[in-house]
Amino acid sequence: MNANKRGMTLRLLSILAVLALVVAACGTEDGEGGGDGDGTTTGDGTDTTAPADGGGDLTEMFPDGVVRIGIANEVPYGFEGEDGEPTGEAPEVAKAILGELGIETLEATVVDFGALIPGLQAGQYDMVAAGMFITSDRAEDTAFSNPDYCGTTAFAVAEGNPHGLTDFVSVAESEAVLGVLGGAVEEGYAVDSGIPDDQISRLGDTPSLFDALTAGRVDAVALTEVTVLTQVENLEGFEATEGFVPVIEGEEQLGCGAFAFSDTEFCTIFNEMLGQFQEEGRILPIVEEFGFSEAAVERAKEVTVEQLGDESACTQ
Repeated sequence: MNANKRGMTLRLLSILAVLALVVAACGTEDGEGGGDGDGTTTGDGTDTTAPADGGGDLTEMFPDGVVRIGIANEVPYGFEGEDGEPTGEAPEVAKAILGELGIETLEATVVDFGALIPGLQAGQYDMVAAGMFITSDRAEDTAFSNPDYCGTTAFAVAEGNPHGLTDFVSVAESEAVLGVLGGAVEEGYAVDSGIPDDQISRLGDTPSLFDALTAGRVDAVALTEVTVLTQVENLEGFEATEGFVPVIEGEEQLGCGAFAFSDTEFCTIFNEMLGQFQEEGRILPIVEEFGFSEAAVERAKEVTVEQLGDESACTQ
């Protein structure tokens, strides 16, 4: 073979090699070996880095499609409905957000309010969906999302408000016995406002508080205004005081509820979708049936978790 023929042969082989590489990269007409975008693909063309259900990382964190939540059976925040399924403000918001992330099922564990964070830390559930207020003390033990509502405090009292209660200081100046949830922010407000310990009755859940009120074992119950209004609506002989913002050492204690997590990655993914819901105005239609106002939802959009005392990595 002369030099010219040998050169032509080498060039032809080089062209064929390049064509083979192009075919391998593009795949066959039926999609084998192909795939759009930058994701990794399988032999059938499926992009394994872009789940079709939009669940992102949560579908990998919860491959069975189930997230476990902790609730305190407090109406209207988080409680078991007549069908035994979790409902209320927080579980319904969680259902909607997690549904967008590929999670179809919530399973609830009911515990006393004061046991919610310890249960989260112990791995009894994956998140707390109970309308829990963000506080710096709680933030030491868990990561919070941004708030989805902000609210005022109120008292449930006998009709006519015989003790004239308007805030925690007025309770301290009276002889009234105040019922609070053990471990809830109202307990801290009561103590910090100087209410004597023998005037504070700590109970485990909301039904127990109102049983004590109707039985005369306490003179008032302190909870968020929306809870008090919901509870006294059908409670003959009792009423709600006007809502107020507690003041401790001269500073208003803005109360805003959020979702708590032990896993900051889970918290971050959830928090990002929560922000989208807030921007799109999708929170109010979910929570208004539970007595939450537009003002409560809009106020939460103006407040971050960091402003409320949580410097966790959830929102970073």
